[in-house]
Amino acid sequence: MTECPECAASVESHDKIVGEIFPCRECGTELEVNAVEPFGVQPAPHEAEDWGE
Repeated sequence: MTECPECAASVESHDKIVGEIFPCRECGTELEVNAVEPFGVQPAPHEAEDWGE
């Protein structure tokens, strides 16, 4: 278990894999799994709008 970098809420792995993106249950921040052992997360990168280009 680790903490959300935005709100410090507990975040559990629940069979997540590296690169998986999911929302924090408390604040809704998009988090990306950056390690499985030990479990770690970081804020997910923001993707730029494509606008059909």
